[in-house]
Amino acid sequence: MARTFDPADPSHTPFNLGVDHTLKLLHRLAPLDVWMLTRIEDNEQIVVRADDHGYGIEPGTAFDWGNSFCIRMLAERGPRIAPEVTQVPAYQDALAAQTDPPAIGSYIGFPVHDREYGMYGVLCAMHPEPVSQAIESRAGEIESAVQVIEALLRQRRHIDELEREREALILEAYNDSLTGTRNRRGWQIALDAEEQRCEDHSLPAGIIALDLDHLKAVNDHEGHDAGDRMIQAAGQALRSASRENDVVARLGGDEFGVLLPETPADYLPEIADRLRAALLAAGVEASIGYACRTVSGSLAAAQSNADAAMYADKRQRRGPSAH
Repeated sequence: MARTFDPADPSHTPFNLGVDHTLKLLHRLAPLDVWMLTRIEDNEQIVVRADDHGYGIEPGTAFDWGNSFCIRMLAERGPRIAPEVTQVPAYQDALAAQTDPPAIGSYIGFPVHDREYGMYGVLCAMHPEPVSQAIESRAGEIESAVQVIEALLRQRRHIDELEREREALILEAYNDSLTGTRNRRGWQIALDAEEQRCEDHSLPAGIIALDLDHLKAVNDHEGHDAGDRMIQAAGQALRSASRENDVVARLGGDEFGVLLPETPADYLPEIADRLRAALLAAGVEASIGYACRTVSGSLAAAQSNADAAMYADKRQRRGPSAH
């Protein structure tokens, strides 16, 4: 029975369709049980797309990067094509380091680069048994497949940029009048759109939660006009210190949020420090927390985790009575 085309299905995005076709062709060229496009985030190797014929690997599956074949391949401790992994000590070490290693008799791994972000991940394959050494002659065709995937990555980024530009125009109607940042409704619209991209392409995204310190004291002692000036200064500082694709929103009286598309967890501390420095330069102190969307989680969960981290930061810096 023919499958009905559903444009809302994440597998039918141009990027996913292109990668899926490439993986299927690679399986015909070199019929290992699974071919995967993976990306690297923190110490995890996350499967973006997979053509699986035996391992049960699906998009979103995450492996331990530190104990992987691929990290050893990138360090040139093992070959890109290993017809028999028992002949490669580094790959044997990788299996020995894993608590529940899969059966891997042969392996292929080629790095994939993203022109904008550097290293993206690895195009890799594995098979439970050794295969003929004749597979080594396929290196040129696999390199060509890598180039196709890198071109698809560039195309996907261009499409994402166009989508975000269109969304920014829509979000202009959801600005906070005091700060010029997005309001709570605009924040939710941006969050929903980014969540869909994360689901479609197994992308990371971060959230930073901020709560201004001393606003109540300023309002009580200097008046609400002074408090408004403090909020305005904070909004301007956050907008100036954020990247073009980031979304800054005022979520409440003295609460702000920053959505960071395609941003892995290890980038968040540096970004949070930059935002804190910008606020301090504007004469504003704030409590800050951050969290990254996990592969099996959501941006809503990341926001909750960022809020919890922000309140922990407030307690640590101001003491348990701070509010």
